[in-house]
Amino acid sequence: MLDSCVTHHDTGPALDIMVWGGIGYHSRTPLVRIAGTLNSQRYIPEVFEPVILPYLQSTATAIFQQDNA
Repeated sequence: MLDSCVTHHDTGPALDIMVWGGIGYHSRTPLVRIAGTLNSQRYIPEVFEPVILPYLQSTATAIFQQDNA
C-alpha cells in the first residue's frame, strides 16, 4: 500500500448486484441474478424450486447444505 504503488481514480457510483449460485464436486448450478433483497419468501420460488431442486434431482449423490446467510 505504498503511495508509489497505488493509483487512485474515481470510478463513479457503486452499483450493487447480487447473484446466487451452487457448486458441487463435478458440477455447478447456473447463476441466478437477484434483484433487490432476497428473503425467504422470494428464495423458495426464485431460487430453490427452479434451480436447486432440479440440480439435486439430477445428481444422484447430492447433499443439500446451505450457509444460513
